[in-house]
This record gives sequence, C-alpha cells and structure tokens, in this order.
Amino acid sequence: MIKNGKIWPVMIALAIFGVVLLSYWTIKQTFKADLTESDMFMSTYQNVNDDINDIINKKIAFNKNYTIVIDSFNLSKNGYVRYKLTDKEGKSVNDANLSLVFSRPSNDAKDLKTKPSSVKDGIYSFEVNLPKEGRWDLMLFVKVGDKERYYNLKTDTRSKKIKEY
Repeated sequence: MIKNGKIWPVMIALAIFGVVLLSYWTIKQTFKADLTESDMFMSTYQNVNDDINDIINKKIAFNKNYTIVIDSFNLSKNGYVRYKLTDKEGKSVNDANLSLVFSRPSNDAKDLKTKPSSVKDGIYSFEVNLPKEGRWDLMLFVKVGDKERYYNLKTDTRSKKIKEY
C-alpha cells in the first residue's frame, strides 16, 4: 500500500501516461478521417490566403464589365450546365476562357474538370456525366482579356437548385 505523501509520483505518472495515450488516439483517428485540402478558388488554401485581396479586386473589376448567369442546367446522367456571358451593354461575349470543375464537398478524388463543349451567342455549354447523385460544388473560372473571376456554386442533384456562395 502507498503511504500518505507518496501517492503524488504515481498520479503524475498516470497523468503523463493518459496524455500520451490520448495523443496517440487523436492522431490515429485523424488519419482515419477523409480529409482533403480546400480548392475553393482552384488553388491551394495557402495561395488563396496570400492572394485573397487580388482575387476580390479582380472579381469587382470583372463585375463592373461583365455579367455571367446560369442559363440552364441538368445535373444528372448526361447532364449539362450552360452559362451566359454578356458585357454590361448586354452584348454576348464569345471569346472568354472558361473552365469548370465539379467536385464532391467531402472528397476531391472524383473531381471532373471540363472546358466548354460549345459557345454560341455568349452561351457556354459544359457537358457532364456525374458519377454519383448528391451534393456537388461547381467551381467556375472565367477570364475575358485581363478581367477574371471565380464562381463557387453549390448544388444537389436531387433538389435541382444551384446557389452561389
């Protein structure tokens, strides 16, 4: 039996052992999680963090000169998304550089990167065959001359709605 006054070294040893055991458990659980790095602006978190002011200023400059809206979409097997790009006078813009990424919010392993399959009267059509129903993030990059912008959209193939965030 431990005498009074001699129990504190045992308690400290047990506390240290408990901290080490819980640290090991936390690390093991973290490696089990399906974590992926954010690619919200088609770049790494660190690059976006460094360049966020430029990204915001480019968005403001783009919005002063151009308007882009979703013309129509059907996100299912053999689906599509169509964006309409016009300048502020309402004239169609057909010479823009657009790229679209379809990404699952939980895992980027199934990202689908696409370019427009056709452009007519300012309507850029992207064809897509989503491998799975459910939530998807759509990340669109638009560049017209020196003006550029990112559009981050969220959708669910079951609700048929798209929201910009």
